[in-house]
Amino acid sequence: MANNSSQPRDASPDPTAVIGFLRKWLQHRVTAEAIHWLDAEIEGFRAKVDERRLPMSLGLARRKVGRKELALDASDVAAAGQLRSRWLPQRWSTDEAARVAILLATHQGDDQAFATRVDRLCTTAEVTEHVAILKGFAVFPAPMLLCDRAREGVRSSMQPVFEAIACLNPYPFDYFDEAAWNQMVVKCVFVGAPIDAISGLLDRRNPELIRMLADLVAERSSASRPVSQSVLDYIGS
Repeated sequence: MANNSSQPRDASPDPTAVIGFLRKWLQHRVTAEAIHWLDAEIEGFRAKVDERRLPMSLGLARRKVGRKELALDASDVAAAGQLRSRWLPQRWSTDEAARVAILLATHQGDDQAFATRVDRLCTTAEVTEHVAILKGFAVFPAPMLLCDRAREGVRSSMQPVFEAIACLNPYPFDYFDEAAWNQMVVKCVFVGAPIDAISGLLDRRNPELIRMLADLVAERSSASRPVSQSVLDYIGS
């Protein structure tokens, strides 16, 4: 599996540290009542993972915490990047941050149990929950065990789900092999997602990807369909 980042492939940030970051950011953007609810959920799942209650907690997050941009400042973004290379949570929403924090609280050292839990939730979650979970792949434990589910997200026909893993998410850069990476980039062009938002795009440039993109551009040009300048620049760079 290709891995061109400086972060070891099996490395992931400490869940407790990530929860601390997310809670700190949320504390400045949501009500005290919302933080009190979130703290209670986190502590409850740390004490005991209730698999039946977890979907309800994730579902309640939007109503309890609200949904608005996390809107981090430059120092917050820099701190996130130190905790997890290429992590860009400034585009997350408050309910997404809360959902990821709750899920991280269920990790009790058993990577397989956590990965199985995430996989099951991705299957049953509604769209906004699914998007939040996939964004959480940036910082989740057991990243190698989540690869099949990440690839399933890339195959989704729902653009928000696809972009949750493909755009502004370092997971594919670190854990996708070249074939999966190339297919993801080509799909971004095909569905109109911004390739500039793909984490590590320039660092994982490869001849086969350039060939695939050139073929797609030629096909679109012959059909008089537009191609973004960023794609043309990437092929020619």
